Amino acid sequence: MSLLADLAPIDRFPTVDEMREFAARLAAEHPDRVQLRDLGRSRAGDALQLLTISPEQPRLSVLVIGQPHPNEPIGMATIVTLAERLVAHPGALDALQAAWHFVPCADPDGTRLNEGWFAGPWTREHYARHFYRPAGEQQVEWTFPFHTDGFSVDAPMPETLALMSAIDEVRPDVLISLHNGELGGAYFYAAPGADAFYVEITQLCERHGVPLHRGDPETPFSVELYPAVYTVPTAQQIYEFAVAAGADPAMIVSGGSSLDYARRHKEPFGLAIELPYWRDPRAADTTDDPSGDSYRDVVLRGLDLQAASVARLHALLDASAPLPPSPFADAVSSFLATDEGGWIDGQRMQAETSPEFDRRATVAESFSVVDNVHMFRLRLGGMLLRAVPPDSPSYGDIAATFDEWVAEAAADNKAEPIPIRDLVAVQAGATLATVRHALH
Repeated sequence: MSLLADLAPIDRFPTVDEMREFAARLAAEHPDRVQLRDLGRSRAGDALQLLTISPEQPRLSVLVIGQPHPNEPIGMATIVTLAERLVAHPGALDALQAAWHFVPCADPDGTRLNEGWFAGPWTREHYARHFYRPAGEQQVEWTFPFHTDGFSVDAPMPETLALMSAIDEVRPDVLISLHNGELGGAYFYAAPGADAFYVEITQLCERHGVPLHRGDPETPFSVELYPAVYTVPTAQQIYEFAVAAGADPAMIVSGGSSLDYARRHKEPFGLAIELPYWRDPRAADTTDDPSGDSYRDVVLRGLDLQAASVARLHALLDASAPLPPSPFADAVSSFLATDEGGWIDGQRMQAETSPEFDRRATVAESFSVVDNVHMFRLRLGGMLLRAVPPDSPSYGDIAATFDEWVAEAAADNKAEPIPIRDLVAVQAGATLATVRHALH
């Protein structure tokens, strides 16, 4: 029987407290196979924990990071499912020959600020109104120490220090980071040279009705290894992209990733799994866009729309000053500064000069370019609404702009919520496939 057979429906995502209760119960009920310990404390005092489930004779050390960004709770539901089933099926645990180390929630403080949408309703508006994602310099996944060419970032947060201690202890052979996108299709970041593995993980998506992302890669320097599978972006690549664009790297590079840091010990097989909450069939449509537009024209129009959105958000933010201190205000200011600091300009320069942009755009590329702007607007618009007091003179303008962007996004997409059970089946299945691949 498959370890993931007969998954029950899942109607909501677990909270920070529920994850802590789950881990404690599992360790108490199975002390022979399960250990739980604190890695450290978050800035607000929440415990970051390491949940270890080990067979009698492990050959591999596997580290699975849940909630690397606080708006990505599919991974917490996946960890609950995997941990429960590994413990319930000791034969399967022994057959996998892996010691499993789970960080159930890498950013508990930020996760608490997202819990308002964890039980639905599953609309993009509700999600955006309760959304939080920290500024780059406060993201656990991208604040590991990084040094290159006289440039240095080395001020890890307490949460990052906790992950560093887990990596130093576990020295993983396999490192899996459980991420989520929003609308569109699934995609993966993986190591090169594993074609059969790419087929297996992408077929999981097809089996569970999750379209593949066939539009622009999230990072413009990622190389496509297979449809919807890309090379893992590194801090070095982000730094070099910023320098090539003439931007100040300090405005864009907030540090290294968990995989960057793990390479200090060995070269683990890394996988980042990016799944959407909503699907749209255009995400996987590789036919030519009926408009006949070139890929260059599509990308440049998207960048123009993004720049206009940045300018509008900046005007609303300036009109609201001074704002009371809040993580929402910090995040909005930081994301706007990153785009103004050269991220948009770097992509524009690449689109204007690279011959790769001469060809005709596909439906998936046109869709992803426009929806990335919708995602950016709704995320920052929702956080700005949370940052500005309702009695502020500018609140009405912000609310009206947000409502306008919600309506434009709704008119421009065919968003359909994906059952959480299917998302967990893909993420857990890809995690198991990674371990099986690493064994052989």
